[in-house]
Amino acid sequence: MTLWTDTHGGTLELKPDGTFTADDVCGNFFSFDVDELENEPRSGSGTWRDSDWKGQTSVDMSFKADGVSFGYEALRDGKTLKLWTYVGDPDEGRPLCILTPR
Repeated sequence: MTLWTDTHGGTLELKPDGTFTADDVCGNFFSFDVDELENEPRSGSGTWRDSDWKGQTSVDMSFKADGVSFGYEALRDGKTLKLWTYVGDPDEGRPLCILTPR
């Protein structure tokens, strides 16, 4: 189990069995039901998997209640691993969502 937190106190727990729980965690969530981004913090549970696409390590997630999905890129900052994503359109200058292990 790994617990991650964002700068606003949201938490994301990644479990070894491929499930997660989130409590007001930041992100760039995509809703397939309405075909748009939802950038408010989310809570819930679902499944996750790690991904390595074009050499970029990421964590892909899907909320089971409503099928909303999202992904975080992984990066190493010194000895600390971080998960991050843009919030909204990167060209709009919005802050990044960054999760660090707790």
